[in-house]
Amino acid sequence: MSVEKPTVEKLTKYYSLQVVSQERLYNFLPKISILASDKVCCDFIHSLIDQICGKIISFDRFINDENQRIVYQLIRVYTLFINKVVGKDLKKEYICEDLKTANVDNIYITAISDCIVSRFQDIKKELTEKLSTISSSSLCDFDWKMNAILSSDRINIVQENVLLLNLTIDTNINDKKEQVLIELSKKELDHILETFDQINEVIQSLKV
Repeated sequence: MSVEKPTVEKLTKYYSLQVVSQERLYNFLPKISILASDKVCCDFIHSLIDQICGKIISFDRFINDENQRIVYQLIRVYTLFINKVVGKDLKKEYICEDLKTANVDNIYITAISDCIVSRFQDIKKELTEKLSTISSSSLCDFDWKMNAILSSDRINIVQENVLLLNLTIDTNINDKKEQVLIELSKKELDHILETFDQINEVIQSLKV
């Protein structure tokens, strides 16, 4: 009697992604073909895994004047991809399926999936350790208001708007809560929102 294989829930068109908005990042996965061969691809993926596992890695050997921007983007996207597939404990067939869905060339699909599978336990151990070091403190409430900074004593002349953000932090220590007041210019606010988006991507990738 045949035994049915357990199926993996698919929340987006990729097995490794839970958030549809992140699908656009996977559009860059096929750019791995910029690397000269599947052997170079293996070297690149193993270097990424070494970096994920805490080693200081140089990617200079993969970079030249023409491909620098693309290689840096590949580092970011494939780090996310590796974290995602390991975080969801995906088998090789699902890793290959996600790469195929992203239109990665077959020769690179085999190289990438083999590298990830061979280092799977090392990556998973590292991600689990990173999760265990995340602070237990959490944001439980916030309030904000906008202040106008005047450039002179004339009220109708405004130099800059500043956001005052008041955060209430639950420290999880004897029900103690802390108040943190942050003052942000528009430029600083734009930067912190972009940073939060990057943080969210990392948190999603660390889920195991």
